[in-house]
Amino acid sequence: MKRILMTGAALGALTAGVAQAQVQSGPGFFGSIDGMYAIKNNAGGTALLDNVVDDRAAPGAGLGGALQLGYRFEGAWDIALGGRYIDFKRGDAQATNGFSTRITDAKVWNVDLDAGYTISGPGYGVRPFIGLRYQRATYDISDAVLGLASDVKAWGVGPRIGVDGSLRLTESISLFGGIDTAFLFGKIKSEHGAALAAIRPNDKTSRMFWDIGAKAGLDWEVAPLFHIAAGYRVEWLDGVAYSFMTNNGAVAGPQGRSGFLNHGPFIRFAYNWGAPPSGPAPVQPPKVAGKKSYIVFFDFDRALITPTAATTIKQAAADAKAGKSTRLDVTGHADKSGGDAYNMALSLRRANAVKDQLVREGIAANQIAVVGRGESMPLVQTADGVREPQNRRVEIVLN
Repeated sequence: MKRILMTGAALGALTAGVAQAQVQSGPGFFGSIDGMYAIKNNAGGTALLDNVVDDRAAPGAGLGGALQLGYRFEGAWDIALGGRYIDFKRGDAQATNGFSTRITDAKVWNVDLDAGYTISGPGYGVRPFIGLRYQRATYDISDAVLGLASDVKAWGVGPRIGVDGSLRLTESISLFGGIDTAFLFGKIKSEHGAALAAIRPNDKTSRMFWDIGAKAGLDWEVAPLFHIAAGYRVEWLDGVAYSFMTNNGAVAGPQGRSGFLNHGPFIRFAYNWGAPPSGPAPVQPPKVAGKKSYIVFFDFDRALITPTAATTIKQAAADAKAGKSTRLDVTGHADKSGGDAYNMALSLRRANAVKDQLVREGIAANQIAVVGRGESMPLVQTADGVREPQNRRVEIVLN
């Protein structure tokens, strides 16, 4: 119990600030692939209990991976199917009072089906979710001194809940994290080698398993919709292991309850196929006599140039050079979903993002005048707090 409480405290500290979600701009598919490394540790696994002796035998280090594919519906609901697999190396032998127990050939895999709801705000996203997990853990217990061996399998299915989220640090860098727990109902089974089978019969017992896990790290949006993330994960798998019991040197065989502490770094590659939020057809800015004007739109609470916006900006730059324009007015706007001060700053970031893109297209920086209007000049009139795609825009006027 002490070990479980200490593990829980570590998990709480690791995720005290934020959590991460697969936050995307609109309805559509999203997916990710993880590469994971499990660090060798001796916290968990079988236990040699001989009166007051309690030495732990745990799996060695391991490699694994995870996949997730989901779909976000109109609004903020989504559904995701995922799974992971970890293959641990042979653990070190734990020798006490003439015994030498080790875990070999340990593997853990699971499949998760989740439904979540994303709550977004200026610079953050939170996704609470609920779902179902199926998990299977297998490993071998061996003792070279006693010549004993057991093949153990544990599997279960049950509800899973958690929360993911992200906190934006810069336009493309976010801090993320998450915590989840699952309560699984299933069985644990041991099949003994000949030496141990003569002492104790094979065992198959119904059991509830308990998992709790957490992760934290940094996410980098390398390009629109494509992310690379690196972080660290910690997980306690309770009940998936037996204790290897002895009583004053008389072997009783695998029984009791134990588990694995699984932790290590991971790298994630994620892509969102989500389309921009749906809405009425974009309204073009009013034409000014003798002047050409262009408009580009942005995702909610973002100042990143989308591929569609980049095409429009490229055309504006080409027309400015062809028409020998001496000045380009670039005016940023925001919808009314945030506060006045925040939206003013956001509209200016959008305008500067467009300016930077125009410079990359060959327009001199001193020819571009940048202004932020915040939420004061909407294309579509809305009540305060309403997210309106057409109001998240930058207008370019050639003079």
